[in-house]
Amino acid sequence: MKNAHLRFGWLTYVKSTEKTTTSVKLRLDRFIGEILPDPPRQAKAHLISLIGGDTQIAAVCAAISLGDRFVVEGPGVQPIRVCLERNAQCFKGSVQLAGRKKPLRHLVGLSEELANTKSSASSGRTLLAGSDNQFIWSSMAHIHGIPGIPEWADWFTGELDSHKALIRTLGIGCNPVLIKGEKDQFLSWLSWGVESEAIKFPATTGSIRWPNMALHDIFLRAS
Repeated sequence: MKNAHLRFGWLTYVKSTEKTTTSVKLRLDRFIGEILPDPPRQAKAHLISLIGGDTQIAAVCAAISLGDRFVVEGPGVQPIRVCLERNAQCFKGSVQLAGRKKPLRHLVGLSEELANTKSSASSGRTLLAGSDNQFIWSSMAHIHGIPGIPEWADWFTGELDSHKALIRTLGIGCNPVLIKGEKDQFLSWLSWGVESEAIKFPATTGSIRWPNMALHDIFLRAS
C-alpha cells in the first residue's frame, strides 16, 4: 500500500442555481463505470468511493439522490461525466487519521444494478470488481450455481474472451469487468469442454476447496 494515494482519482461536482453555485472536488479511491454507447462521451457509474469533509460528503450524497452528474478522472481514466442513475444507494462512514482531531467522512455509492446481487443471474449481465481469472470463475460459479473446480478458471476465462463475453470497464483502484451471458450458455461451454477433454474432473472424489477470493484482496491486487 506504499504510495497508495497515487492511485486515487478525483470526483468533481458543480451545480449552479439562480442564487448559489455548489462546487465540490473530492478524492476518489474506488470507481467502477461503464461507458455508454451514445455520444457525448459519458458513463454510467456503478460504484464510487469518496473521502472528504462533512459538508462535501453531504453535498455529493444529496446529488446522488437527485440523479445529478459528476466528472470523474484518475489514473487511466480521462475526465468523463458519470451518473449513478435512479435508485442508487449511499453508505456513509468515518475514517479516523492519526494526528487529526476530526475524522474524515467516507461515502460509498452503488448503482441499483450493482446493489441488487440477484439481478445478475437473470439479466445476462454480471459486473465484477476484479479481472483475476480465479475471481471471475469463482464469482460466476457462485452466482449461477455452476458446478466446477478452481482449476477450470483459466479455461473459463478463455471461453469468455473467445465468445467476446468479457468486457473491460472503467476502473480506478480496481480492474472491473462486465460479463455477458446466462447460465445455460455457460453450462453448454462446460459440457463441450468435458466432452472434448479440454477440462477434466479431478481424479479423486471428495470436497472441493475454493481459494479465498475476498473483494478486499481483489482491491489490494489492483493497488
